Amino acid sequence: MRVLYVYAGLKWWWDYKKRLVESINATEKDISIEFWNWIPEYDVPNDLTLHWSYQNHDKLLPFYTELRKRAKLADVTLISPGGGILPEVMADLPNLVIYQTTDDPDSSETCSFPFLEAADVIAHAGVNFDSKRRLSDVFLQRGAKRCIFWPIGFYEEQFPEIGDFDAQFHQRDIDLIYVGHIKRGKLDKIMNHFRDMTVYSRSLKLKHKLYALVKTGRWIRPFTGDLGELYRRSKVGVNIHFTYGPCNGRCYQLNAAGVAQVIDCPEGVGEIYVPGQEVLVYRDVDEAVQQIDLLLSDESLRYRISKAGYERARRDYEAQKIFVRVLNAIHNQ
Repeated sequence: MRVLYVYAGLKWWWDYKKRLVESINATEKDISIEFWNWIPEYDVPNDLTLHWSYQNHDKLLPFYTELRKRAKLADVTLISPGGGILPEVMADLPNLVIYQTTDDPDSSETCSFPFLEAADVIAHAGVNFDSKRRLSDVFLQRGAKRCIFWPIGFYEEQFPEIGDFDAQFHQRDIDLIYVGHIKRGKLDKIMNHFRDMTVYSRSLKLKHKLYALVKTGRWIRPFTGDLGELYRRSKVGVNIHFTYGPCNGRCYQLNAAGVAQVIDCPEGVGEIYVPGQEVLVYRDVDEAVQQIDLLLSDESLRYRISKAGYERARRDYEAQKIFVRVLNAIHNQ
C-alpha cells in the first residue's frame, strides 16, 4: 500500500509525525508512506481555515497541481485535519482519499461537514455527536461514503513505557492535574474545590486567563515542559471536553502515563475504555468532584484504575499501532 500523507497539522507535532512515518516505513513491509509536510513549501499560514483557502485559491494552485501529481503515484491519499485542501480539490484526486478529522461536534460545521462527500473515507477521532447520536451516524446521514474511528492516541517517545509501575505509582507527588483549554463553568469550579490542583493552559488568550483569575484567583500559565514527565508525577487527571466526544489527546496521554483518569462524555467513553475499571466517568462537575475525591482518598481504587487504564492504553492506543491498524482496515475492506 503506497500512502501519500498530506500533512498540515500543528507545528509542534511535525517531528513526532515524521518519526512515526519513518518507523512505519522501516517496520511494515506492506506499507510505504510519503510524509509531505507541505505548509512550509508554499508560504501559507500554519493554521489554515477553509475560508482562507477559498479567499486565496490562486495562491494554492501550485500546491493543488503538485498534490494531483503526487496522488497519481499512490494508492491512498491521507489528508490531515485542516482547511488547506478545498472539498472540490479533494473530490478530484485520482486515488482513495482518507480525510482525518479531530473535531468535537462544536466545530463540525467547519472541520468536517464541508468534506464529507469529497472524501472516500472520513476518519474521525470523536465518538458521539450528541447524547444520542454517534459522530459516524451523523456524518453518514449528511453524505459521507464511509466512516472509521481513528483515535488520537499517544506517541511512545513522549510517553515511554513505565519500567516499574508500582514504584512509579508510589513516587507520584502531584495529586490532581489538568493541562488544556480553560473550559468556562467547568474547570474553574473544579479548581475552586481542589485549591492545590496543578493547572496549565494551552490557550494564550488574555480573556481566558482573566476569566480564570476572576473565578479562581489564580493566574494560569501555559505549560512548556515535558508533558510526559509531568503526567508521570501525577496521581489523578481530570479530562474536560467542550461538549461531546471523547476526542482529545488527554484521553490517551493520561492513561499512557499511568494517571488515574476522571473523564466526561459518558455517552461515548465506553467505546475506548471500560468505565469503572479503566477510567472513572462523570456527567457534571459535581460528579467529577466526587470521583476525584474518591480516587485521592482510596489508594487501592486509584491503583486499580490507573494500572488497568495504563495497560489498555499501551495495548490499543499507541499512535503507530493505531496508524497501521486503521490503514489496514481501510485498505483490506
